[in-house]
Amino acid sequence: MKIGQVAAQKLAVPASALLALLVGTSVYLVDRDWATVQFLAPFATLQGEQANLFGVLGQFLPAACHAYALTLFLILVLGRTGRARFLGAFAWFVLATGLEVLQAEWMATPLHGLAALLPESQGFSSIINYAVNGRFDPVDVLAAALGCAAAVLVASVPEAKT
Repeated sequence: MKIGQVAAQKLAVPASALLALLVGTSVYLVDRDWATVQFLAPFATLQGEQANLFGVLGQFLPAACHAYALTLFLILVLGRTGRARFLGAFAWFVLATGLEVLQAEWMATPLHGLAALLPESQGFSSIINYAVNGRFDPVDVLAAALGCAAAVLVASVPEAKT
């Protein structure tokens, strides 16, 4: 195999993660109301008409794409071993599921109670805002599981040797 082909193969995995991250993020940019997206809310007055480019896929595509990309990045950082693949997928799935569960209606009261007990913090306030302004969707949990599984499969493809 030529050196250029080897380099292209080695870049394909991180490039696929970046592409997935961009696709997932683009749903927020073109299909969602910016006023309801925490990192876009300050720019909501600049938003044009929502394109609805992704249609029904836009409801769960960010969860799948971000799980795929961030799991793959974790696996690459950890070293693409069998243990790293499992740990990366497990860690991201637990985090994604936890963030989704925080959005469940029954979590609002405990989160507000916890916020009242803890000192003021921008990071914690962001998590509280994310949780109480979002909505729990089990399809997002399934999409995250599929994204994590896809990342494990992609990371399992043997790397090219020079």
